[in-house]
Amino acid sequence: MWTPWRNKTGLAKAAVILTTILSIATISCGVNLALAFNTSSQAALNVFMVAGWIELGTIMGSLLGLVVVLVMWLVTQGRKGDKNGGTSSE
Repeated sequence: MWTPWRNKTGLAKAAVILTTILSIATISCGVNLALAFNTSSQAALNVFMVAGWIELGTIMGSLLGLVVVLVMWLVTQGRKGDKNGGTSSE
């Protein structure tokens, strides 16, 4: 089975996995919202509320993970561009 992260490693793989999770959670949150507006059962509405909170937590966790990956990537890029090996010549 083909996956988006098949030939990725390190930060690229983490970013692709987190983006995939974010996309799935956002889509399911939209479906959940549409179903919640079309139900008249209180029990079903309670299930949709719990699922919505779980999806919201997943979205926030994925966004936080992507920010961490971005910061780690910026740090690695800064170290690659450092010509003096991290020491000052002054």
